[in-house]
Amino acid sequence: MKYYGDYHTHSRYSDGDQSVPEIAEAARRRGLSEVAVTDHGPNVLISGVSDLECYQQLMREIENLEVPGIKVLAGAEANIIDLDGRLDIPPPIYKQMDVLICGLHPYSIPGNIGDAYRLFGRNHLRHLGPGRRRKAVNANTKATIAAMENNPVDILSHPGLFFEVDITEVSRACIAHEVLFEINCGHHHPRLEDVRVALEAGVDFIINSDAHFNDTVGELEYGSRLAKKLAIPPERIANGRVEGGEEGWTGKRKK
Repeated sequence: MKYYGDYHTHSRYSDGDQSVPEIAEAARRRGLSEVAVTDHGPNVLISGVSDLECYQQLMREIENLEVPGIKVLAGAEANIIDLDGRLDIPPPIYKQMDVLICGLHPYSIPGNIGDAYRLFGRNHLRHLGPGRRRKAVNANTKATIAAMENNPVDILSHPGLFFEVDITEVSRACIAHEVLFEINCGHHHPRLEDVRVALEAGVDFIINSDAHFNDTVGELEYGSRLAKKLAIPPERIANGRVEGGEEGWTGKRKK
C-alpha cells in the first residue's frame, strides 16, 4: 500500500533531533503530500515541550514555511495525566491545531496526587503479580477511554505501549468517538495479535512513523507488514491511498 501522509513526528520543540523544515523535506523525499509535526506535551519529563508557548511558535513556523509539494500540519501528542482522561495541553491550544494525538507515557507528571499512584504508580508495580497487573490494566484502560470521551482526539498513539490496556475496550471507544487506532512504526507497536483484536472490533487505523530523526519520517514498513499479514482492508487505513491514488483522511476534522 502507498501512503500520502505521516501524522506523528517530533521536532526539536520536544525530543526530536530534527527541525520542522527537515521534517517537511524528509516527507517530500518519501513521496508524501502531508506530514504533521506533533510534539510531546509539557508533562512528560525531558521529552516534552518546555512550555505551551512552543506550540504557538510551531504554528507560526509552519505558517511561514514553504516546501513545494508538501503540506505541513501543526499538531501535538498530548499526555493523558489522570484517570479522568485530562490532557496536558488545554483546549485553547489544541483547538488551534490541525491534529490532536493523545497517549499514556512513562515519566509523566500526573494531574493530581491521587492518580500519581492510581494510574502511574500501579503501572510501575504491574510486574509484582496478576492482581497488581489487573489493576494497572483497568486504570490504564479507564484513563485512555476517558481521554477519548472528553477531548476531540484524532489519533490514539501506540495503544498499550508501556501502559497495557484492554485492547477490545479501547477499540470500542475508538469506534464510538471516531478516533484512529495508531500502528506505530517507530516502536513497532502494537504487536500483531493486538492489531488483530482491534481489526476484528472494527476500528479504523492510521500508520505513523513517530519519527524523531529525519531519516525515519515516512518510514511505515512495520505497519505495512502488519496490514498485509492481517489483510486489513485499504479503506480501514486512514492515510493509505485508495483506488486511483485518492487521498482520504487529511488531518484534524473535529475542531
